Amino acid sequence: YYDKVDLDITNKEWAKNLSFTECNLWFFPYCDNKHYIMICVNIKAERFEVLDSLRHKDFKEYYKPMAERVVQYAINYMNTQFAEKTVKWERFTWFNLEKVTQPDDKSCGMYIIRWMRHWEGKYNSALTKDWKRIDLINEERECLMLDIIPDEDNLERDRIMKESTKYCNMKNKRKI
Repeated sequence: YYDKVDLDITNKEWAKNLSFTECNLWFFPYCDNKHYIMICVNIKAERFEVLDSLRHKDFKEYYKPMAERVVQYAINYMNTQFAEKTVKWERFTWFNLEKVTQPDDKSCGMYIIRWMRHWEGKYNSALTKDWKRIDLINEERECLMLDIIPDEDNLERDRIMKESTKYCNMKNKRKI
């Protein structure tokens, strides 16, 4: 899968002066059989971190081979796209987060988004909030939706707004 992904960011304006060693954390969401996990390359801590909200105990058997492929792809990409080659990849160790367990079978994507917002290479206060409660996860889903839909960069914004207005009007007519 990752061999087919075009990640050429070198022609993007924001990436022109980007140095991957200046970024402490590189996030790689990965979907395996409808379950998302996060693989984080933590440059500062010299670790490959696997964040799994289902806490699979068979990490070494199940996820590590796949995670190693993703990490190898990331290393190859970073080494070809950026000039500096100062990272000693052989010194990196593996870390598997085991403190988080999602309360259902469909919230893994929300955990990935939360980790990308708050992960600092360790379990921190933003991640210790009671995220075992479905109502809090759903609240986060709603907030995310309310951020994305009206955003000016959302190419579907006008269509969605038009459809939602049409739906609300239809719903209001039924009440009368």
